[in-house]
Amino acid sequence: MARHWLGIDIGGTFTDFALFDTETGELLGLKVPSTPHEFAEAVRIGLARLADEHGIEPREIGTVVHGTTIAVNTLIQRTGARLGLLVTEGFRDVLELQRLRLTNPFDLHGSRPLPLIPRARVAEVLERLRADGRVDTPLDEKTVREAVQQLTTGQPIDGLVISLLHSYRNPAHERQARAVAEAASPGLPVTASSDVWPQAREYERTALAVVDAYVQPKVRRYLEGFEKALAARGAPAMPHVTKSNGGIMPVAAARSQTAATLLSGPASGVIGAAYVASRAGFPNIITLDVGGTSADMAVVENARPRVSTSEHIGGVPVMMPVVGVSAIGAGGGSVAWVDDVGLPKVGPQSTGAEPGPACYGRGGKEATLTDAFLVSGFLDPERFLGGRMRLDRSLAEAAIARFAGRLGMTPDEAAESIVRVAVSNMYAEFTKILSRAAVDPRDFALVAFGGAGPVVGALVAREVGIPTVFVPRSPGTLCALGALSADIVNDAVRTVHTRIEPALLEADALRGQYAALRAELGEWLERFGAGSGPGAFRHAADMRYVGQSYEIDVPVELDWLAPGGGASVLAAFHRGHERAFGHADREAPAEIVNLRVQLRAERPRVPLAELPPGSAAPAPRTTRRIWLDGRPTEAGVFDRAALGRGARLRGPAIVEQPDTTVLVPDRHVGEIDRFGNLLLRRES
Repeated sequence: MARHWLGIDIGGTFTDFALFDTETGELLGLKVPSTPHEFAEAVRIGLARLADEHGIEPREIGTVVHGTTIAVNTLIQRTGARLGLLVTEGFRDVLELQRLRLTNPFDLHGSRPLPLIPRARVAEVLERLRADGRVDTPLDEKTVREAVQQLTTGQPIDGLVISLLHSYRNPAHERQARAVAEAASPGLPVTASSDVWPQAREYERTALAVVDAYVQPKVRRYLEGFEKALAARGAPAMPHVTKSNGGIMPVAAARSQTAATLLSGPASGVIGAAYVASRAGFPNIITLDVGGTSADMAVVENARPRVSTSEHIGGVPVMMPVVGVSAIGAGGGSVAWVDDVGLPKVGPQSTGAEPGPACYGRGGKEATLTDAFLVSGFLDPERFLGGRMRLDRSLAEAAIARFAGRLGMTPDEAAESIVRVAVSNMYAEFTKILSRAAVDPRDFALVAFGGAGPVVGALVAREVGIPTVFVPRSPGTLCALGALSADIVNDAVRTVHTRIEPALLEADALRGQYAALRAELGEWLERFGAGSGPGAFRHAADMRYVGQSYEIDVPVELDWLAPGGGASVLAAFHRGHERAFGHADREAPAEIVNLRVQLRAERPRVPLAELPPGSAAPAPRTTRRIWLDGRPTEAGVFDRAALGRGARLRGPAIVEQPDTTVLVPDRHVGEIDRFGNLLLRRES
C-alpha cells in the first residue's frame, strides 16, 4: 500500500529528499551529493539509502514530486540542442535585433547575449498574416520545403522551430508549415511558437519557443532517467515535476512543455517557504535560498509567490508566468577571487559538487564561501551533514591563506571578507527585487533556507532592514518539501487588443474568450490532473494606457464583464497602476492587450507537526570560537533537535542540525515557535 509521499529537489551540489509517512505523520529529510554526470543517479542513491537506513520500501511510495535545474542550467551554460528556425519572409533578424536597449545602462561597452540560434541557421518562408489574424499572403509550402532542406543539409540539426508573424492570433500557417516540415524531414522534432505560448510580441514569443526546443532533448533524457530510477527501485508512483509558475505537472506533460520547467528547482523552495511561513503566521515573506551554487530570492505576499511575465533567464526573455525568483552566483561553492584592482570578489564561478570547496577534500583548491564559514568557526567539521561528511579544516585554511596573501590580510580577516562580500552581493540583489515589488522590507520576514541560507540569513536581514528571520524546521530540505506542497497549476493566454470604454465594453466577446481559455485549461486538467481536487480559475488582464509599450497584470472579476461594466475594469487598472508606479491618469483611455486565466487544483498538504514545550532557557552543548564583526568571540553551540517549543537563546550562538547550521549574531535573540521554526530578531 502506498503510504509515503516523496519530494525531491535536485540541485547543482546536493539532491534533497523529504519523505512524509501518511500513517505516522513523520517527516524525514535526507541529503546526498548530486551527480552532475547523470543527475538521476543521485535519485537512485537516495532511494537506496531510504531503503537501507530507514526501511522505506520504494513500493510504498505513492506520490513523487521533484524540482529540477536541468532546463535552467542547460540554458545558462548554453549546452542545449542545435536548432534551425523558420520565420516569415523579411524577419530573419528577429533573434539578432532582440530589444533595442542596453542590458546594463551603466556599462557603455556591454553587449547583448548571443541568440541561441545564429543567423546562419534562420531561414525565411513566404507567408503573411495581418495583425487581426486574417491571411494576407497564403503560406507557400514550396518555400517551407526549401528552407528545411537548406537547414538540414551539411551539419545536421537536432530540431526545428517555427515562429511566423501574428501566429498568436491565427496558428493556421504555423501548423501547416509544421506538417510540411515533418513530412520533408521525418523524425526531426518541430516546435511551433503558437503551441508554446501564443502571445503578442514577436521577439519574446520566438525566443520562448526557441528556449523550449533548446532544452527539450536534455530535459527529456533526464525525465526518462528519473522514471527509470524510480521503476528500478519498484516505486509505483507517477512522478510530477514542479513548474516555473509555482505549480506541478506530471512528467508526461513536462516532456512537451519543457519551457515550463525552467525555474522548477527555485520555484520549489519558494512554494515550501510560503507554506511553512503562512502556517506559522507569516503570510508576507522574502525568501533567501542559498545552496551550493547560487542564492535565490523571491517575494511572497498573502502566502502566494509573486508571479512575473517579464523575467530574463540566461539573457533570454521568458514571457510565460513564472515565480519571480532572482538568482545570483553566491552559494556555498562560490569561488573567492581578487580583481584587477585588488578588491575581493565572490562568484559567480562555483566549484559545484565536483570538486566542491577545498574543505571537501575532493581536489578543490580555490577558497569558497563554505571554506570561509569553516575557518570563521560557523561550521563544525565533524558534524557537517549530521556527521555523514567530514570537512577538512586544514585544506580550508590553506585555501583561505592563499586568498589572504593576495589581499595582505590575516586568514580570519580574509574569511570574514568573503562572507561580507557574499552578503553585500545578496543585499544588492535584494534592493532590486524590493524596488521592483514596491514593498517595504520592514513589513516582511526573511525566510532563510537551503544549506547555507541560515548561516547568512541574519547578516543579510541586518543589512536590508528586515526585522525577523524565519528559519524553518528543516531548512536544508525545504525545497523538497515545497515540491510536495504545490498544487496542480496551469496558465493560458490570449491576445485581444481592445479599448476599454465604460459604456462600450465588448463584454460578450471578452466572456467568450475567457470561456475558451477555461475550456482549454479544463481539458488539460482532465488529462494531467489525477489526484487533485476540482480546479478553480483566476481571471486577469494585461492592461495599459493607450500609447504605453508595456502592461500591468490586473485581476478581473467576471461580474465586471457585463454591459456597462467597463468602469469596474478601468477602476481596477487605475488602482494597479497607481500602486506599481505611484500615479494614475483616470481621464486617459486604457486598453486590454492580453486575457489570462490560471487554473489551480489543490492537492493534499503535508501537515506540519507541533513541538512539545521545552526549556525556555536551554544550555548550550558546548562553546566555540567564531570570528564575527571583526573580532573573535565565544559562541554557544546548540543542537536544533534539543530545542523545544518556547526555547529562547541569545547570540552570539550557533544552532546545528543535520541539514544546515544557523548563525545567531550578537544582539540577536532566537525563539522556537510551536512548529519548531526558529525566529531570529535583532535587539533594539
